[in-house]
Amino acid sequence: MPDPQEPRPGLPPRVTLPLLDLIQQQALDEDYLVAAERRAARAPDTEPRDGDSPQRHPRRIAAVVVAVFGIMASTAAVQTQQNASVDDEGRASLVARIDAESDRLSGLQERIAALRSGNAARETRAQAIAADEASLTPRLRRLRVRAGFVAVRGEGISVVVDDAASGNADGVVRDEDLALLADGLWTAGAEAMSINGQRLTALSSIRTSGLAIEVNAVGIAPPYSVLAIGDRGTLQADFFETSSGLAFNDLSARFGFEFDLQNEDEVVLPAGPARFLFLRSAVEGSGADQNPPKTEEMDR
Repeated sequence: MPDPQEPRPGLPPRVTLPLLDLIQQQALDEDYLVAAERRAARAPDTEPRDGDSPQRHPRRIAAVVVAVFGIMASTAAVQTQQNASVDDEGRASLVARIDAESDRLSGLQERIAALRSGNAARETRAQAIAADEASLTPRLRRLRVRAGFVAVRGEGISVVVDDAASGNADGVVRDEDLALLADGLWTAGAEAMSINGQRLTALSSIRTSGLAIEVNAVGIAPPYSVLAIGDRGTLQADFFETSSGLAFNDLSARFGFEFDLQNEDEVVLPAGPARFLFLRSAVEGSGADQNPPKTEEMDR
């Protein structure tokens, strides 16, 4: 009985061989065949030409590689040198700018220090001026009051003087009589004074012009009202203790002047004449007021 595994004569291999063996055999044969055909096709081109040697192509390639490498190295060196030069110039420029800004900053700091020092000196001077002003303001007020530069008010006394009722010529009040009365009140401590509304100042005059008495070149008529600002508790008593006060009291008693003196809670006096308020030749003195007046300057 024939063996079923033996191939039958006359049949092709794809019929008689097992499927796996057939696939492997045909795949390998076809691969070899394709490789052989490719080698056969390249064989005429790979044959060396006349004068060419098999080692010449690698040398050319090596020379080309070396040349390219040299060019690249040279280019890199030149570029590195250029970059270094640019970097050096940029660094030098930056250092110069830093030095210039440092000098400018130092100058500004010195200027700030000088300005601070100047401001401190000015502030000290301003404080000294303010202190001087604070100390001089009360003195200025006292001087303005005593000089008659401002209207004032305060406690004091009023004195009314009139001619003698007998009509005797000797009983007429004269300019020197009013001047004697004013001198006695000044000596007794009067701080400001007026006669018939005319403020007495350092430039005031009491004199007779014709038949009338003039004060500050303004004629006045009896009765004569004398207002004086001062301590009303002592002003009357002190007046009669002065030589001028005693003399005026004696004249009043001798010639029969009508003479009345009263304490006042408030006395109001005007400012002196405007033409007296401008000093042309007087300069500031060094005298200091020891006793502040009780007179209050009036607001205008």
